[in-house]
Amino acid sequence: MNTNGILKKHWVHITSHFGLDAVLFYLAFILGIYLRFGEDGSEVTWSFWPFLAVGSLVFSSTAYISGLYSTHSSNKGITKRALVLILCCLIAIGVVISITYIDRARPLGRGVMLLGTGISFILTLIHHFFLLHALRTTRERVLYIVTCKFDEAETQLFSSFGGGHLNLVGLVENSSYTAIGSMPVLGKTNDLQSIVQREKINRVLCTDRSLRDVELCKQICQLRFSGITVMPLVSLCEEIDQYVPIELVTSEWLLNASGEPQLLYIKKIKRSFDIIVSLTGLVASLPLLLLAMIAVKLTSIGPVFYRQQRTGRLGRTFDIFKLRTMRVDAEKDGAVWCAGKNDPRVTFVGRFFRKYRIDEIPQLINVLMGEMSFVGPRPERPEMNEDLAKQIPFYQERFMVQPGITGWAQVNYPYGASIQDARRKLEYDLYYMKHMSIFLDIFILLDTVRIVLRGGATEEHEHSPARHKAIQEWELALSKTETQPIRASDILTSI
Repeated sequence: MNTNGILKKHWVHITSHFGLDAVLFYLAFILGIYLRFGEDGSEVTWSFWPFLAVGSLVFSSTAYISGLYSTHSSNKGITKRALVLILCCLIAIGVVISITYIDRARPLGRGVMLLGTGISFILTLIHHFFLLHALRTTRERVLYIVTCKFDEAETQLFSSFGGGHLNLVGLVENSSYTAIGSMPVLGKTNDLQSIVQREKINRVLCTDRSLRDVELCKQICQLRFSGITVMPLVSLCEEIDQYVPIELVTSEWLLNASGEPQLLYIKKIKRSFDIIVSLTGLVASLPLLLLAMIAVKLTSIGPVFYRQQRTGRLGRTFDIFKLRTMRVDAEKDGAVWCAGKNDPRVTFVGRFFRKYRIDEIPQLINVLMGEMSFVGPRPERPEMNEDLAKQIPFYQERFMVQPGITGWAQVNYPYGASIQDARRKLEYDLYYMKHMSIFLDIFILLDTVRIVLRGGATEEHEHSPARHKAIQEWELALSKTETQPIRASDILTSI
């Protein structure tokens, strides 16, 4: 089942609200110009529109970095959003004033600035009032098709994966199966169409086994033609939370995700994007890099830079460049995984550099050399990759794309210090590998700005204990089933 169109809903949501805020900001200042200058407004608008366009993008980017467009931002009330929007306005106006001074030594008049700021704040606040209302009131009704004990066991994962705005109404049994759990049963698959209409269902979840039943597959197709979303649970996780639960990955999903529909982007556009961003980053960060080099030299004995072998695309190794953040004898007894926040091998200055990612600036050289991309899975050491590949299914899939300085896993999950952390971060890497695009890379860059300003991804990005409990219950239920499906992890383990 092709769910790519469905999976883009999240990014359509993000992009549409991002673009609407930018347009509202821009139009507010155009309106301010005409209110201030009357008939002469067209001449002023033509003169200043490029600067206002830049300001509108800065405004929306700041709002995105602040998390105002996230589907999980319903906890940010209208008062908090108003304060954030004021800050976004001030930052955007500051940028507009700066670039107009640089270009022509005079900004827009104070009258236009006051009018534009006031109007843009009111318009965007109205927009976010409706956005907040939609986030808090939208609740989709979901049913789950079960054809066997395995399908029913999978429903136990829904509560931890499904998102707060989804309501699992109940199950629909296949004609040859009777559910044994406590979940409400809405009827049999023979009456699927009428059940969906009666219960006002918005979304139907199914498993691969459902699609193997010819008659049931016909009914599922009819549902889709009538506008009902039908998808497996793994696709729901991709859409709602933007990661791929390893527990639900099948060989079919893996083959689907490995089709490289983004081949042009990977080979052409992404490389150009990397060169532009890395060159810009090197020039912009040069003063900070020089200060950091001096700090390393003055506070610890040893070289300023640190070279370490890492694994790149298709398993090729390369030397990564970083500012040294550990003592020179940190690995006198061999390679050791970072022990987390309080690793005693990390120097005082190094801890600060790691928190704000300053130590990774020299990796821009690796990007220019083509060994890394700016956005991609985090490159690990070869000896650690071998160990992780033995314990984590699909881990070697990370090597299908270039590793990156930042990435979807890096901005959604804290520094990894365990096998479990590596497993969870891989789920975000798998999502990125399937859905990589120029737009996703740009949003990851904006997310990186937020993470750097906050000093790293925080605990709120980690999966809750409920997720681990649900997985344990699901695995226990699987152990009691007579026949278990063949999963991609079983195939890989046998190779």
